[in-house]
Amino acid sequence: MNKLRLIIKIFLLMNVISNTLEINAQVPQSVSFERVKGFPSDEKGIAKGTSASFAGTADSCLIVAGGCNFPDVPAAEGGKKKYYQGIYAARITDEPTLDWKLVGQLPAACAYGVSIQLADGLLCIGGNNWDGSLAQVLKIQLSDGRATIQKWPELPVAMDNFTGSTNGKEVSVYNGEYLFTLDLQHPENGWTQVLTCDNEKLGQPVSGYIKDDFHVWGGSTAKTACKEATLHIEGVRFNQGQTAVPAPTDDTNQPIFLGGGAAINLTDSTLLAIGGVNKDVFLDAVNHPKPGYMTHPIEWYQFNPVVSLYDGTNWRILGKSQITARAGATLAKFGDKVYIIGGELKPGVRTPEIFCMTFR
Repeated sequence: MNKLRLIIKIFLLMNVISNTLEINAQVPQSVSFERVKGFPSDEKGIAKGTSASFAGTADSCLIVAGGCNFPDVPAAEGGKKKYYQGIYAARITDEPTLDWKLVGQLPAACAYGVSIQLADGLLCIGGNNWDGSLAQVLKIQLSDGRATIQKWPELPVAMDNFTGSTNGKEVSVYNGEYLFTLDLQHPENGWTQVLTCDNEKLGQPVSGYIKDDFHVWGGSTAKTACKEATLHIEGVRFNQGQTAVPAPTDDTNQPIFLGGGAAINLTDSTLLAIGGVNKDVFLDAVNHPKPGYMTHPIEWYQFNPVVSLYDGTNWRILGKSQITARAGATLAKFGDKVYIIGGELKPGVRTPEIFCMTFR
């Protein structure tokens, strides 16, 4: 009898170890980067790089649309921001080069919207331009090498610098004031207001789904005449209410602010997050502006270089690289790879560099 019990215990232990190894094998442990040459160039000024573009995939192509930069006079010298209208596509191959082609136009130039990857195209939600915030929702697909645009139900309120994600069944968007969802099985029914939040409007948070729960991290409130700007560092899980969830931490165990960064689901239970501004540098600049703030070298701003992965319980650090130390970059997933597109290297300075991340 004792021998039988021992055999059963050994079997159960081996099963636990096997399951643990299987789970760990499915969760990336590290990340590598490859520079991908090429950036859209058909619109004057866009080749200098953009931030806050729409991006995703369609028909085995990478898609980039809209975005903004300061192509002529630098922002530090009072230059005017330019918004772009083109929709660009580049066939994804095994070569480290993207051959971008202008395949269509957005209804209006815009940036700072939310990109949602669908099974058959890219959903572009909200954004802004010189005329203000937008409520538009557009689905971009490719047909015979050209972009086709389908209008979907507009947001109940115009939104920009907000966040959104999908679990394949619904889309959620959030800006601190409102949380709206859209049923992907019946998009014609329009957006549902899940709740009106007590928070103030949040600028540039990030989000993703863990299983069927929508999660948000980061974002900042604006400074007003009555109060200083604040940062939301910890995250929140929405599931019949709001539950606090942790932020990632750096190698000194300090929480990382993901505001201004980018996030994307690797699987339905893992979320990748990169970039974002440094919480201390950013908050001091907003609340106590000083002359010459935009003239410092890139490293002075200390944008977040950490690549983090969240599994619904804990954050794991996959790597650390200046490649991902950007704000306003856009992520696009194709197969087991994630592309980092554009973004700011420092306030006002965009990059045309695109990198492909591979996970091991």
